[in-house]
Amino acid sequence: MWVALRLWLPFLLALAGVPSAGAQAEADGGTPEKPRIEVILEGLPEYLEPGVRASLSAERQKASPFLDDLLVDHLATRAEREAAQAMQASGFYQAEASATVEPLPEGWRIRIEARPGPIVLIRRVQVELHGAAEDQRGVERFVRNFPLVPDGPLVHGPYEDFKADWLTRARERGFLDARYTRHEILVDPATNTADAFLTMESGERYQFGTTRFEQEGEVRFSPALLEGYVPWTPGRPYRLSRVLDLHRALSDTGYFGLVEVEPRPNPASKTVDVAVRLAERARTRYSFGLGVGTDTGPRGSVEVERRYLNKRGDRLLGKLRLSAIDAAAEAEYRRPWLPPELSLRNWSFGGSPRTDYFGAAVSYSRETVEDIETEALALRLSANDVKRFWRRQASLTWLTENDRIEGQVARDVQLLFPGVRLGYHPRRDRRGGGWRLDLESRLAVGGLLSDTSLFQARADGGWTLPVREHDQILLRGSLAGSVAEDFGKVPLSLRFFAGGDQSVRGYGYKSLGPVNEDGKVVGGQHLVVISAEYDWMFADPWGMALFVDAGNAFDDTRIELKTGLGLGMRWRSPVGMIGLDVAHGLQNEEDAFRIHFSLGLEL
Repeated sequence: MWVALRLWLPFLLALAGVPSAGAQAEADGGTPEKPRIEVILEGLPEYLEPGVRASLSAERQKASPFLDDLLVDHLATRAEREAAQAMQASGFYQAEASATVEPLPEGWRIRIEARPGPIVLIRRVQVELHGAAEDQRGVERFVRNFPLVPDGPLVHGPYEDFKADWLTRARERGFLDARYTRHEILVDPATNTADAFLTMESGERYQFGTTRFEQEGEVRFSPALLEGYVPWTPGRPYRLSRVLDLHRALSDTGYFGLVEVEPRPNPASKTVDVAVRLAERARTRYSFGLGVGTDTGPRGSVEVERRYLNKRGDRLLGKLRLSAIDAAAEAEYRRPWLPPELSLRNWSFGGSPRTDYFGAAVSYSRETVEDIETEALALRLSANDVKRFWRRQASLTWLTENDRIEGQVARDVQLLFPGVRLGYHPRRDRRGGGWRLDLESRLAVGGLLSDTSLFQARADGGWTLPVREHDQILLRGSLAGSVAEDFGKVPLSLRFFAGGDQSVRGYGYKSLGPVNEDGKVVGGQHLVVISAEYDWMFADPWGMALFVDAGNAFDDTRIELKTGLGLGMRWRSPVGMIGLDVAHGLQNEEDAFRIHFSLGLEL
């Protein structure tokens, strides 16, 4: 009845000759405006006002097109009850409120006078956990977060949030029958105190049961491949996070356009079966890139990926990169490393198709820097795996290279070398701080498809240290060395150079290192590079950087470090930090300043 009256009231008032607020404004010669409600709260502590205001129907309907005197009076009456209830939810159980309506030229003002009264204090707290979850730390320790404490205020919001979070945590960890057998707050108005009681009965912990895959499409991937993505074995304790990991792992493969993972609890057996529904996606993916860098000039790239070639999940990747100074093409065949993993004493390798694979690659590259041109063809076999924060690769590479230096006879060299790469990339902290370390080594034996014997080792590290609210300090360094039977036969692509955007700024790309008799930089046996940078994000995501770099490539034990310093602009974009730097090389006699542009400066 009220809804019908509200709809017809403006029409009835118009028939009776009573002008509305908008009509009155028009009659007075002004521009007709929609009437509004202004809500004034008085007598409230500042911290209570947002919650009370959010609870008011008058606040939510202050710009309603159906406003009139009758509706506003009704909203004012409701506001008295709503304000009192909102204050009670914050522990003021004797709260009262009164509301008055004042007409305004542009509408109405509802003035609410709040009288919170004394706050209710907690007298007693009893939180108990019964059942198998008593031995599960993730559930048992969560009790420490209970928000109500003796002599503290009674606040219902945090209490209700804790109840929901604790029950969710228990069920996510396999206690699917968890429930509250007691959850109440007893308030004594005479003493303004309250007793809080919360008791959870967890029940038994469920275990993982069977996992079944249902596939749609032309290709039926092998059970061994799919089961390799399952991060549990039957009989292990159930955790929802493991189910989410499976969904994420299958989605990340690129094989499937549809991934549905459904847990199916069995209360009788206390197990959870998991049903997975999959549908393949298009086999081929294309991607294109365009960019510009101060080291390379304009550049572009094309990538083609055949996501799956067979039911075992093998894939083929092709890459083509072109820039003003170089061109490179690579094709790689990858085969997932299926379970079981390879175990050697206390070490384990592979066995997870999500991250581990065998690769066979062929690559061709051509680069021209100043008057030095290199052209290389490489064949590589590799085994790759990831264990927590460790990334590991063992490889065997055959390299043939043609080096041409202006004024000298071109030379052809070849090397066959096994290599090992280790990367340790621990998880970043909440503020984005963290560190990384990458190690690499290779060994070639002269006469064994190699023109000379060579051993090389390299270490690259970096540390991001957050400071203040948005600023950060970036530290990075590189250290490398070579031992060669005849270093003159080592290909230029395996020699060390310094200078450029990601090395020593203020100097040209690969412009630092030992030189030949004609003054051409031909690379050195060893390398040292260190860098320190402070990013001042004065208007995050915009900021400025102050940096100093030092380093060089060299042949003997005498190190002549070259230093560059400068300023830069920073933009923390969705794809990483973008930087534009102006750097001065203190020992650079050719350029007073150099411009450096880079993407992804953060470690």
